[in-house]
Amino acid sequence: MEVFEGFMLEHRDVIWSVKGCYHPDGYAVAMPRYFQGRKVKTLREGMEIVRAYFPSYLRHVSEIGFEVPLVPLKESKVLNPFTKRVNDELLREFLVLFRDTGVTGSYLYLGTGNDFDLLSTNLENYQVLAELRKKGVTVPLDELNPMEVEGLNPQDFANLKLHRVLEGRFKGRPYTFKIVECEDFGEVKRTERFNNTLKVERALKPFSLPAKYLSSEGIVMTSFRTRFTEIPEGTVLKVRGFLLHRRDFLDLDLDLAEEVKILELGKGSTT
Repeated sequence: MEVFEGFMLEHRDVIWSVKGCYHPDGYAVAMPRYFQGRKVKTLREGMEIVRAYFPSYLRHVSEIGFEVPLVPLKESKVLNPFTKRVNDELLREFLVLFRDTGVTGSYLYLGTGNDFDLLSTNLENYQVLAELRKKGVTVPLDELNPMEVEGLNPQDFANLKLHRVLEGRFKGRPYTFKIVECEDFGEVKRTERFNNTLKVERALKPFSLPAKYLSSEGIVMTSFRTRFTEIPEGTVLKVRGFLLHRRDFLDLDLDLAEEVKILELGKGSTT
């Protein structure tokens, strides 16, 4: 079965969250999500678990550009968001508003949760979300979980949440909506440290994952995380992290960044 961002696995008494779109044959790039009865909150914590309990799973993958955990699919149970039965009435009420949409997060592996994590492959759902926000059916998220910030300054994190329609509240319940449109980035030829300021010249793919933004310097900023979706054109970012020299473009992977700071939030389009 083809798996991608938003799918989950049961493997050796651990729930793993599938990451990204590229997965070597027979394996899934995945991080621990639920371990020894508790939710794993950050990528850093997930990597600590892998290094302690699954060190042999860590491999360098040239298409990704760095070392990642590879979980063997033949020894795993795939949790498919699009076939999961949903019993929560409010979640079902929300789901029927969209097309080609399933559930991920704790509703996928536990059958319940405090918030709704939805997964889709249909970009048209973004317009549905925009209309729901315009009509007041959903409202912005105004709460900040310190464990989520990871790399972003808390105030920047909160400001982005406030204008984002891919996150919000539906009848009081928080939701996060991932729309995945996979594409081939090509192999990473080399990697270098990066610490500089960039301006978002064009929001190439701000609503779907991987998100992509072209900077005025010709570097493309990319991310598979909702926190980096819907960044307006004109936004100025200071990024400290890693620049991946891919076959066809320079990729500044925001998910790898040690720090992403918004110096100026743009007022331009995210289309």
